[in-house]
Amino acid sequence: MPSRSDDRQMVEFHWNGHPLLGRLGEPIAVALRRQGIGVIARSRKLHRPLGQSGSYIAGVLARVDGRPNVRLDLEPVGQGMRVEAQNVWPSARFDLLKAAQLLPAKAIYGGFEHADWTPQGGRGYHLWERLMAHLAGMSPPPLPSLPSEIRPGRRVQYDTVVVGGGPAGRHAANEAAAHGRKVAVVTRGHICGRYAAACGVEQEAIDDRVAVFTGMELFGSYRQGALLVGAPHRYDQGAVAFDTQEIVLATGRRSIPPLVPGSHVPGVMEAQAALVMAHEHGVAPGTAVAVVGSGAQAAIATRLTAFGANIVHVGDVADLTRINGRVHVNSIDVGATVICDAVVHAGPWHRDPNLIFQTQSDGLLQLVSTGASGNLRVAGAAEEADEDVVVPANLSDDVLICPCMDVTAGELLMHIDAGETDPEVLKRLTSCGMGPCQGFPCWDSMIAVLASRTGQHPAEFARPSHRAPRRAITVAQAAGLHDVVGPDR
Repeated sequence: MPSRSDDRQMVEFHWNGHPLLGRLGEPIAVALRRQGIGVIARSRKLHRPLGQSGSYIAGVLARVDGRPNVRLDLEPVGQGMRVEAQNVWPSARFDLLKAAQLLPAKAIYGGFEHADWTPQGGRGYHLWERLMAHLAGMSPPPLPSLPSEIRPGRRVQYDTVVVGGGPAGRHAANEAAAHGRKVAVVTRGHICGRYAAACGVEQEAIDDRVAVFTGMELFGSYRQGALLVGAPHRYDQGAVAFDTQEIVLATGRRSIPPLVPGSHVPGVMEAQAALVMAHEHGVAPGTAVAVVGSGAQAAIATRLTAFGANIVHVGDVADLTRINGRVHVNSIDVGATVICDAVVHAGPWHRDPNLIFQTQSDGLLQLVSTGASGNLRVAGAAEEADEDVVVPANLSDDVLICPCMDVTAGELLMHIDAGETDPEVLKRLTSCGMGPCQGFPCWDSMIAVLASRTGQHPAEFARPSHRAPRRAITVAQAAGLHDVVGPDR
């Protein structure tokens, strides 16, 4: 498969002690996949294998040069870099924690933190706490030799902040700049419009008067959207607080993983992640790829084929009943069995409501969306209505709704059938969506299951509270905001 990164210098790095070669500057997760390595992390309770999916952040977290919880889909390969799996004990090569998969699923509903299991004090309690830390995926602290200085933040002011650098975001930014407004575009990609470029969409150039912040995640919206705070993906850079009069949300929509057994297995990937990886790095999701979706699957398959991927199946996600494999995909069931080692899902499509919820919500213990914010508008695909999530009539108890936290459909249905229908309470009972993904796409799947079971529409249920930070910010970056922002008085 051709790649624009083929001329990059090849350097050696280590994965769990094994020397590997990667292209200097490409994401570590891509370099691992190029070498045929798909399993990067393990789920919290049962230590199921997870990998780069584009949907679940926990699948790409690892320890890099002594720093824990680094996102390998964002961290670039460097010469001599040492990368190690987390949530393993005593080592990645001999991980005894995988034995947790032998436990019956119901034994860990709600987690391991059951009061009747926990020793009440003394040495037994401290040993139990250490065991819980291992089971929860806690990595050892950073090496003492690592720099620990505060990353000073800064505060900037813009009339309009556009979130998203694709076609809709570019157009909104250029239009605002043309009207004399001071404009900033903030995008999580290292360049603007990566997905649109991978799809072959022509994009207008960004006006020179527009400030562009790349590689940055806006993790919080405060004071009804008057203050946004973003953290660069680079841990050695400080956070940025944006004072603004107007927010334009142009983040598009993402695909919700199919509610079938095996949807968490390494090799299952969201369309946007798969296309960007193939377009920018020349790495296909697999050697035999199945593409399923809610209408866009043919177009996605065509683009992947143009980048050299071998497509063995294209079909409706409603026809998918199972993804087979334990540590990697080996086939799918779609009425017949299709042999493949990767599944790309392209719909149903939902927008991530996190920043919208934070901007429009109010309350203390449980935030409630007011549905109104005078300084927020939505542009592009993010304006479109969420598509219905396909919930099979015979939904399997084994389907993982939240792979990071090992929350299954069976656990949710147990509480729903007992009469609990409040998504906020279901979240607290099961820990669904309480991992690093912070509720998306897990709560969308949870609410779809709840609506299907109760015969209601998903829109009838209030979402759990989306609180900041919605994505990672380091302690050093947070400390650097001390003199930049302060609490409301």
